[in-house]
Amino acid sequence: MQNDRKKIIVVAPAHPFRGGQALDEAYLYHIISGMGYDYKCISYKMLYPKLLFPGKTQYDNSKVINFAHPDKIKHIISSINPFTWIKAYKEIKKENPDVVIFLWWMFFFGPCLGTIAWLSRRKGIKVCFLADNYISHEQHVWERFIVKRTFKQAQYFIAPSKYISEEIKRDFPNKPICVTTLSIYDCYNFNRYDKASAREFLNIKTKEVILFFGLIRPYKGLDKLIEAFKDIKQQRESITLVIAGECYGNIEIYTDKIKQYGLENDVMLFNKYIANEDIEPYFAACDVVALPYYSATQSGVVMTAYAFRRPVVVTDVGGIKEEVLQNSTGIVVKNNDPQNLIKGINEVLDNKDTINYAQNIEGFIDTFGNRKLKEFLQNI
Repeated sequence: MQNDRKKIIVVAPAHPFRGGQALDEAYLYHIISGMGYDYKCISYKMLYPKLLFPGKTQYDNSKVINFAHPDKIKHIISSINPFTWIKAYKEIKKENPDVVIFLWWMFFFGPCLGTIAWLSRRKGIKVCFLADNYISHEQHVWERFIVKRTFKQAQYFIAPSKYISEEIKRDFPNKPICVTTLSIYDCYNFNRYDKASAREFLNIKTKEVILFFGLIRPYKGLDKLIEAFKDIKQQRESITLVIAGECYGNIEIYTDKIKQYGLENDVMLFNKYIANEDIEPYFAACDVVALPYYSATQSGVVMTAYAFRRPVVVTDVGGIKEEVLQNSTGIVVKNNDPQNLIKGINEVLDNKDTINYAQNIEGFIDTFGNRKLKEFLQNI
């Protein structure tokens, strides 16, 4: 290296791409540059082919860009064009970083990221994989084979939950792993709303509000939450379920259930991708955030709920339970059986005036992972 300042390259989706991985990249920039290190991102110019993407657009049209840093990003990679993989490697070789961190979330990118990582390692560049997932929620055929082949190139791993760490250890027991958490996603809290004004903005008239937030996908169990809400509505005096997020799949699966249970006036459905500047009122308005997932490794929705000091009800799956202090920052229920969800949600709502969830969350998130990540990067 020509100077003493550590140089780190991150290979990841970055703005203008949208979604959790682009947000992860923005927070990595925020953390790494905040440590005084030289940060660069090699991102994608084409992420998913249109035929493989289930949403309306892959791009973020938000007016507010989280931790904007366009001068630090080069859009080079096409996930299906090997010539761009070589170009990305050449950029890494030219920069000669202390370490290159590959953001991993889906086996589809295995050939692309594995090739770039292999070429980088051949040149003596340290390779680290930050694994948002190890095996994806859908668990496709051949997935474990592709993941293992790709992860063989890594010398280090960053795992945002103990659950992911244990999955990696099963196949790579001798490689160092930094076990951390996702960042608290405080970038959406502009302090424009309190609970009353947020409810007025969203036209919510009831005394209590449950929020389901984020992309609607089968593994997230929204069907079970709607089923549970049917009974919660009968038990509580005045309550609304707010569903905010774009559906990847057939929205009629959920709207038909809402109609079947006669909940059209009690459920507010916002079937769209929520822009950064529009997220705040949904969390500010709610009393509890429900995550009735069939599977999970960690959750950015929990991190967003905590940024607004809102308690959560989550299922005991994957690493998501690690993010909750039972009866303090929320409730972990055994699974998403509607009776479990009913009990957990009612418990949080019944205790909202006696348990200081906001204060408990404030103390709990002080233990979260940026400190461990910083220590790991200092020693890598």
